[in-house]
Amino acid sequence: MAKPKNRGNLFFLLAALLVLQGCLTTISSVRQARELFKAGDYDQAREVLSRAAAENPKNAEIKTLLFRAQLNSYQTHLFLARAKRKTGDRQAAVLEYRKALAIFPGNNQLQEEFADYVTPPKAAKEEKFKPTVLPPVQLNVKKDEKVSLSLRNTPITNIFKSLGKSYNVNFIFDKDFRDFLHSIEIENTTFFEILKVLCMISGSKYRVLDPATVIVFPDIFAKKKAFDLRGIKAFYLSNIKAEDARKMIQTVFRDEQLLIQEDPNLNILVIRADYNSLVDVERFLAKIDKEKSEVELNIEILEINRSLINKLGADFGTGVFGVAAGGLDSDGKISSTINFTDLGSANFFLTIPTVAMNFLEGDSNNKILAKPNLRGIDGEEITFMVGDEVPVPETQFQAIAAGGINSSPVTTYRYRNVGVEIKITPFIHQNNEVTLKTKLTINFISSGASSSFPTFGKREIENKIRLKEGETNIIGGLLRDDVRGSLNGIPALARIPLLGKLFGNSEKNISQTDLIFSITPKIIRRTPISSQDNEVIWGGDEQPSSAGGMQPSSTEGMQPLPADGAIVPEEEGTDAEETAPEIQQPAKDMVSISPTQASIPVNTETFFSLRIHSETQLASLSLNGVLSGGNCEIVEVKTDSLNEKEVKVLKNISGNSFDMGLSFGTDSVQTLAAAFIQLKIKFMSKGKYILNIGNVNAYDSKRSKVEIAGASCPIDVY
Repeated sequence: MAKPKNRGNLFFLLAALLVLQGCLTTISSVRQARELFKAGDYDQAREVLSRAAAENPKNAEIKTLLFRAQLNSYQTHLFLARAKRKTGDRQAAVLEYRKALAIFPGNNQLQEEFADYVTPPKAAKEEKFKPTVLPPVQLNVKKDEKVSLSLRNTPITNIFKSLGKSYNVNFIFDKDFRDFLHSIEIENTTFFEILKVLCMISGSKYRVLDPATVIVFPDIFAKKKAFDLRGIKAFYLSNIKAEDARKMIQTVFRDEQLLIQEDPNLNILVIRADYNSLVDVERFLAKIDKEKSEVELNIEILEINRSLINKLGADFGTGVFGVAAGGLDSDGKISSTINFTDLGSANFFLTIPTVAMNFLEGDSNNKILAKPNLRGIDGEEITFMVGDEVPVPETQFQAIAAGGINSSPVTTYRYRNVGVEIKITPFIHQNNEVTLKTKLTINFISSGASSSFPTFGKREIENKIRLKEGETNIIGGLLRDDVRGSLNGIPALARIPLLGKLFGNSEKNISQTDLIFSITPKIIRRTPISSQDNEVIWGGDEQPSSAGGMQPSSTEGMQPLPADGAIVPEEEGTDAEETAPEIQQPAKDMVSISPTQASIPVNTETFFSLRIHSETQLASLSLNGVLSGGNCEIVEVKTDSLNEKEVKVLKNISGNSFDMGLSFGTDSVQTLAAAFIQLKIKFMSKGKYILNIGNVNAYDSKRSKVEIAGASCPIDVY
């Protein structure tokens, strides 16, 4: 009978010895790891702790030390990899990168850094923008062929003709084109660049009639309306909405005379405009009709025991992170020490938060609430909801009969969401960063007096953060207290009121949980932006020349023609044509309006400028202006540019019209070219308007009438 008892004692003794051996092994591994920490040998410490963790998988101390050893080893190899990279030791840098990746293979940011270093990305070839809008007729001129031109005191028409002679192009001029003398020096410049400058100098525009003929006409509204060709083109949009594109075009090209119609079903814009405007609009649409960037968000919501965080945070202040491992000295060589003492608990989650989340997931007491991967478009809200809909009773009392006092209860049910709800709006930047506007809501049933009347709890956080691609952000602090009571004692007797405390005791346990929310953005597609998208669109004929050597001379200015329209004699040594045409007489003096046409939004105040062009010194002038087409008002007529001491001004404003009279003194030196009148106009309704300046009566000092033509300006109010 004694043998079985002795045998049981022997088994108990063997079990105790095994437990004691395990404890001694654990203590030995921890002691050895701490010694390796002090020596800076994190790789060896990691191997020792890995074996100890395999033997004791539930030992929290070993798991914590192993995590720290992995982190320090990772930081050391990453620092050495970047240091070797700076010194140009490619083989050693690649080896250190691979060691760091072997410790934390899931670090996407480090994987991309290593991939970029091993295989640098090749620069993508950019395709040059090619407009699909082509002119109705093209000149038979080589665009790249360049010439030089030097003419002095030459009629501007002869300069045009000299240019045409070099390219076999015939120039003809409108009957109202004004000729004048000019000097110009041009070197190594193309045909179209010279033509553009000549038109700017002469205040004119041109139209190609056939492959070898060009007509030049004054740049005034009446002539442009007669000569300009206006085409219609449909622009098919792929990404931007037609309505948004229309609003942008009307704002940016408000000074152009554009007619725009959108089709939301086909997402197209139909535009009627002249050739230059259509080309500019097409180039503008190519810049804004871009596909939006897309991002993938790796989200994880973890509910953890607060005691684990407190334990982890309390140990961050120890000297485990104050270790030695390598650096760069003043000579650029790698030294044997590096300091991580500033890596505190606050920096820890910012350094490798993904690793921190993996460490927290490894604890069996923690609970993963949700782990979705969401994909969204730049600027569009992403919504994610996981949970249940819980019916909540609502009781209302309704009268049994009309006018009665008695009422009966009516119970209805309203469903409330219980679970996790995430709302995120990403904004993707071109520097591989993502701004996230996040809102996290946790709804739960906290308690209830009965099953019919639950009490709901809510934890919510809303913030805005900016992260690099692959960077993980951790948000915490959504605490929750769970109170649990227990009764210990003699069954039945412990539950007797008042006397029950004599036979038992009650305990109240309070456990605190924290909600950890991690988010990692990964850019799937970026908005393609090329160097051409950063170029400026220079509108119309005011586009500056990009060719070198174009230096139009302005020292001679625009000299007036000799009296009676005599032919200007050629200067010796010039290259003007031997048979210069007869110079045309100047056109009548006139009033001009700037801008010549306008497109403006409704309910805005806009300024228009009036200039009086006359080669005769005037003694008096009167005119009348009328604005027709809709509900509008001339708010003010400003004459600040006129010298009030020398010029008397009379003006009268009445709604959409005004009258003005100017009287110049005999000693006045006021030049009409410098004098202009400003009209401040407000449009209160949409539509087509026309500003007419007429009834112009002008007289010189001899009381002789001077003929000055009026002007008109079309206005589109949208």
